[in-house]
Amino acid sequence: MESGLVFRSIGLKARLRQIPSVKALLLLSLAMILATVISATALLLDLRQKELAHAQGEIVSLTRILSEQTTRTFESVAMTMRGARERISDDIGRRFELDSRPIHLLLQARIAGLPQVTSLFLVDSQGLGVNSSRPDFTRRLSVVDREFFSHFVAGGNDEIFISRPEKARVDGQWTYYVSMRLLDADEQFRGVLVAAINIDYFESLYDSIGLDFVSRILLLNRDGVFLAGKPHDEMLFGKSIGNSATLVKLQEQQVAGVVVVSEESVAGRQFVAYRQVANYPLVVGAAVTEDDALTPWRQVMRPIVAGVVLVVLFVVLVTFLMARNLLRKGVLESALKDSDAQLRHMIQSARDAIVTVNSAKCVVFFNAAAEHMFGVRAEEAIGSDIDELLARYLSQAQLANLLRFLDEGWRSPDGRILLGIIESLRDEQEFPVELSLSTTTFRGKTLLTAVFRDLTERQRAERELLETNRQLQELSASLQSVREEERTGIARELHDELGQMLTGIRMEVSWLGGRLVDGQQALADKVTAIKGQIDQTIASVRRMSSELRPLVLDDLGFAAAAGWYVDQFSARTGLPVELVLPADDSQHDDTVATALFRVLQESLTNVARHARATRVKVRLDFQGVQWALSIHDDGVGFVHDHGRCGDLGLVGMRERAQILGGQFAVTTAPGAGTLIEVFIPAQQKRA
Repeated sequence: MESGLVFRSIGLKARLRQIPSVKALLLLSLAMILATVISATALLLDLRQKELAHAQGEIVSLTRILSEQTTRTFESVAMTMRGARERISDDIGRRFELDSRPIHLLLQARIAGLPQVTSLFLVDSQGLGVNSSRPDFTRRLSVVDREFFSHFVAGGNDEIFISRPEKARVDGQWTYYVSMRLLDADEQFRGVLVAAINIDYFESLYDSIGLDFVSRILLLNRDGVFLAGKPHDEMLFGKSIGNSATLVKLQEQQVAGVVVVSEESVAGRQFVAYRQVANYPLVVGAAVTEDDALTPWRQVMRPIVAGVVLVVLFVVLVTFLMARNLLRKGVLESALKDSDAQLRHMIQSARDAIVTVNSAKCVVFFNAAAEHMFGVRAEEAIGSDIDELLARYLSQAQLANLLRFLDEGWRSPDGRILLGIIESLRDEQEFPVELSLSTTTFRGKTLLTAVFRDLTERQRAERELLETNRQLQELSASLQSVREEERTGIARELHDELGQMLTGIRMEVSWLGGRLVDGQQALADKVTAIKGQIDQTIASVRRMSSELRPLVLDDLGFAAAAGWYVDQFSARTGLPVELVLPADDSQHDDTVATALFRVLQESLTNVARHARATRVKVRLDFQGVQWALSIHDDGVGFVHDHGRCGDLGLVGMRERAQILGGQFAVTTAPGAGTLIEVFIPAQQKRA
């Protein structure tokens, strides 16, 4: 297979070299396809980059909105806490203990209208929770270990501190805390005012934005600790997920600065925009994966790619059709040249002289055989007048005869072939020439082509063949005669001598059986068995004698022999045979009778072997000068090829008829039965 592909590729390259236009077409098509693909690729890459830049711009805009929304949310919380702190720290507020009822009512009043705040509570300087806006608050609960308290105990000077997310000890929910320090009249640490922030509020706020292209929204503290986000993920609460280098870079920028970075995530490459929340130690982030960012680009890309594919397929199809036509044209032109060269070679190598003449009777073609026949070179003959050329080699009578044939050829515009026999001269001796003429029209001009064939060798070969056939027929007739004579002699010896001897033996055995005394039953049975075997032997001898040469054919003629053989055939095969004979068959001699009987014998044998017939009809007629024998069966028939010799039995029957100057015919077809017909002259010539 590989070698076949190599040879095909070599053949294709050879064709391309022979047909430059196909090569140029392929190069042009390839250039068009490359230009289309490159242009489409460049366009798609440019659109991709623009789509990614657009997505980054979208998340930058989103972080600005989120930052402003987050600032407003924390501003309301900070204002509430500042108001509460002022009331607790003024002259009136200092009169009340932190765990007093008025302080509790104050906290409840301040938290009203703040859905983002779960509770507002107070922690004293000892780190114990002493009051809260919640009625289920557990008093005296130690929060010394909590970040919102320890930050200020450790000397933190921030007005507002936002802690990491923690699970609340009251209800076990994730929350983070916004805390402010409380001071007494002596500026001593009095405790901490803490607001518990509802994380669900921020996440519902982010969900309400409804931007499908955003993969994640983040709310971080300035250390990169996760406070809230979309989608909800409790596994991230309190963990540092922000890029530290990015956060440092963000802090170095001015307020409300933004940084866009590319990061690798589980979902693949993503773009994240980080922006500071004004006035608070918070950072909001919006992330979009490259896959989501390129969704609009893919929607644009598909029709573009489909269009490019269709264009490429169209170019390929058109190129294929044009290249095929060019290749076919090139192949046809090459084949035409080869055919023309081959035709010229064949005509030049032909043994017959071929001469072509135009309507002006000028020779336009003269092959090598014509040079040999007329003894003139083609260069001299082409362009000369045909009449003048032939007048050199023909007598006046021969030339007139040839010109008559040529005129008949010119009068045959339909191109039919005319045949004729003329005599020509070669070495001052006449020889027979068969002349065939035909006309054709080429580019509106009529051409006459004359083919001269020397019949000398063919006539000699025909005479030799006829003589050989005559000798073979005589030899075959002699062999048939000798065979029949030998069969006749053997048949008579079997019937007369061997038959009489077997009959005598049976009579002797019968006589011997009659002399047996009573009580010798075993010997009597043996004698009976011997007589039965002798009878079978006599019947076999008679059958062999009849098959070799039925004596009834010699003694009583064909009619009696045919009736006897038909009866024997029907008894042996069970096949009914209708025999129709003339009233008198005395006119045909022994040779004719033998031939007719052998044809009948062979035909019925073939019927029994092959025909699968149900009826057979045999008919013999005398038609004045010949005998006609026909054997017709209704069997399966067969395909008879008249051009082939066929079965040996048919060949033998045909030879018997031809030896006697008769005819033999077979008419058959599959399913139509078979008809054998033999016609033999009644009077045979005697040697």
